[in-house]
Amino acid sequence: MSSCATKDPSAHSAAINDAQIDDIKVEYHKSSRRPTHIYSFENFKRNERTVDLDLLTPEPWKPFKTRLDFEVAEVIHEAKLNSKLTDRLLKAVHKILQKPCDFTLDSSADLNRYWQSAKMYYPSFTTEEITIPYKGQPKTFEFHSRPLWDWILSQVRDPLLAPHFEWDAQRLSKFDGTKWVRFYDEPWTASKFAEVQSHISSVRPDGKPLAIILWADTSVLSTFGTQKGHYIVARIGNLPQSIRNGNSVGGGRVVGFVPIVGANAAEQGKPSFVNWKNAVFHEAFRAFLKIVARLSKVGQVVHCGDRISRVLFPYIHILSADYEEQCRFALIRGLGGNAPCPVCLVPKGTLSDLRTRYAYRVAAEVQELVHKVESKKAKEAALKPLGLRAVKNALWDVENSDVHEATSFDRLHAYIIGLFQKHLLPEIKTLLEDMGRWAETTFDEGFQNMERWPNLSHFTHGLFKMDFSDGKKWEHASKILLHVAYNIFNQERSLKGFALLRLFRSWQELNTYLTFEVQTSVTISAFERTLLRFHDRLAAYNQHCEGDAEVKNWDGVIKIHSHLHAARDIRRKGVIANMDTKVNEKMNRPMRETYHRQTNFKNVEPQLGKFDDRDQAAVSIRAHLDALDKQENLVHTGLPKEPKSIEWQFAQVYLGSRQKPTDFKDFAAQAAHDDAFIRFRQKLTDCLTDLIPRENPRGNQLLLNRRARNTPTIHNSDKASFIVTECEYLKVDYESTVSWRTATDRLYCRPSRPGRTERCDCVMVQMSANDVTFARLVRLFVYFSEGNRYALALVHPFTADRAARDGDAELGLCRIRVQPRRSSMIIPVRSIICGVLVVADNENDEEYTIMDTLDQDIFLRLMPLFPNRDMEII
Repeated sequence: MSSCATKDPSAHSAAINDAQIDDIKVEYHKSSRRPTHIYSFENFKRNERTVDLDLLTPEPWKPFKTRLDFEVAEVIHEAKLNSKLTDRLLKAVHKILQKPCDFTLDSSADLNRYWQSAKMYYPSFTTEEITIPYKGQPKTFEFHSRPLWDWILSQVRDPLLAPHFEWDAQRLSKFDGTKWVRFYDEPWTASKFAEVQSHISSVRPDGKPLAIILWADTSVLSTFGTQKGHYIVARIGNLPQSIRNGNSVGGGRVVGFVPIVGANAAEQGKPSFVNWKNAVFHEAFRAFLKIVARLSKVGQVVHCGDRISRVLFPYIHILSADYEEQCRFALIRGLGGNAPCPVCLVPKGTLSDLRTRYAYRVAAEVQELVHKVESKKAKEAALKPLGLRAVKNALWDVENSDVHEATSFDRLHAYIIGLFQKHLLPEIKTLLEDMGRWAETTFDEGFQNMERWPNLSHFTHGLFKMDFSDGKKWEHASKILLHVAYNIFNQERSLKGFALLRLFRSWQELNTYLTFEVQTSVTISAFERTLLRFHDRLAAYNQHCEGDAEVKNWDGVIKIHSHLHAARDIRRKGVIANMDTKVNEKMNRPMRETYHRQTNFKNVEPQLGKFDDRDQAAVSIRAHLDALDKQENLVHTGLPKEPKSIEWQFAQVYLGSRQKPTDFKDFAAQAAHDDAFIRFRQKLTDCLTDLIPRENPRGNQLLLNRRARNTPTIHNSDKASFIVTECEYLKVDYESTVSWRTATDRLYCRPSRPGRTERCDCVMVQMSANDVTFARLVRLFVYFSEGNRYALALVHPFTADRAARDGDAELGLCRIRVQPRRSSMIIPVRSIICGVLVVADNENDEEYTIMDTLDQDIFLRLMPLFPNRDMEII
């Protein structure tokens, strides 16, 4: 962080009097003895800390003999080559190697010896046996895991990561002009981290919390589903999200494989067998957490990567898992139990009631109940009303860790492939089928005709008959759906369909709120109010379903209930991205690739662990090499990128894909048939009056030679030429309204040409201090005059005046109307704020809707511009 004046935390009123709008206040935990700081917004920098390169080893490629040995081994590892292919590659390398003395690897066996040696430097997988009796007979399983505390120490002691660890709780606030508004992002900015630090400081004043984030899930490895893997992935919550959720050092790592218990048909589903399977799960976790559980009570002095010794107390901050795995962690009976939520005691059959709050589960109370009741039958009678299983929970052993509180909202499974894919979308499809083929066709055509946009999937074949296993595609489909369905389900055609779309729109808003990278007390409250609106709209939709042959039972859908705890999760543990399973689900693909390419398909866990050990070593060595290369300004991983020419950077906008420079006359003549070029010369003159002085230093004046209506020529008194360079790509940087960090939109302005379709994206434009409009790019060009360059855009504007229709407000639609093509105008590109995706109305060529749920920034940015919508405006 940048330095600034320190202000006395006790002088609260004085701080407010001195504060400026958007100032940031950082209050540290009292045990840290760090003073409160107030930063100007411009000086508040997060996660921009430098590494002390003197702490790095000069030869990070060890145990490999040379750097070149490691780099070849790294390629072989990433390509997941088997032994035969490795030997062939190494033979080929030796044939073409110019300096054989620098390369010492001879075979895959030689390479394997080096990877084996790497275990001395990095914690590797070990195997232990766990035994759990079933029906009086001991049953033994192998549990393969990487010692969790050893892995944590390898991260804490890494000098590359040392500057990025945060050891003290922080309370962050932003001044809005009248008051300080609290905001949350990383785990240490939320209340759980602070509470743990308070508890630790009462035991050991210099103790520091170490927040552990765990994910577990079962994944199919083999093509036909016969081989599965039950992974445990760990992350450290004291590292920033950009590192913690990344793929380099400090990112998540597979740390264990839970034994998979098979069952025959006679045993499957029996309560005794299900309880035993859960006991196996928790016995494995008990072994896995044994050292962490002990240290959570007494702490351990650790010499960290910055050469400072700290007393660390580990605890479980977040359990990231889908509902099935949450039931295992919390030891509840699932949807068949009397209380099917792992977090609270909501009764079965009332899951859709979002206006009633039930008591939270407390692990200490459950533990006391289990210990107090001795007989198996009495335990069953005491725990069954609470929906719990009579199994000792392994997480009870870890201090400051409540399994029910650590269980976190899972946006991927609860929202994207849950409420949307499995519940709301099938309701919509059923209504489309009832309305006939035209409705299904119109629905699919809307997806097919959607304008392309960066990082938004294109549905070439529509959506109605499609199915995907990719959660990202389902999320993208959820952004598009409303804009292709609102004309089908209007109030004249289907009141039930319109009620369903109102419900879906509330879900869209909830989902968008939960993607926020930074949450404030204001946005969290808005989410909670939207949740009540969702509840009311669900009740309204259910009224329209009365009398149907089949009525959906929303009270049997746990995902309709789970988001009731999302706001609490944010306040307690930080933003949803800290706990989302999506980043962990990405681990499945490399594991499947390793299984198919590098194992013999037998006893696969040790083999998967061995190759993950190699991956851990390769990632760490590579990160250290890159850091040393950066220090020495060397590039060993490929040719450096061509530096971006500042000649084409105009304020926050960069223009690329430049075409051959042309004379102004030829440039204008290319589009003589386009009404957007009508009065082009006058529009250019009007724009340039804001950019060029009325009389330039040379005293020349701009003159217009009106030889033809659409082929203007501009010249000045000394007959100098005017050159135009057309550009087809625009990159605009802007400050996100959510995270307050720089965001980037990549936009295109490519006119149609033989063999190429047109793509001209839309933008939000700052016309004046208080005037914002929307427009479609027609041409991007740089105009050269008398040694000066002017980056300009010819745009086709929209208007929001009188564009709204009945029903738009209830669906949250931002409707705009295109102006006549001849109403085009020329603007400086620096007036472009960001890109916007607009969707054509399939019943009115002049109307469009803006996709406000495309991303978190545009969602907030459009709120004050379309304030009359039936939604929370903040």
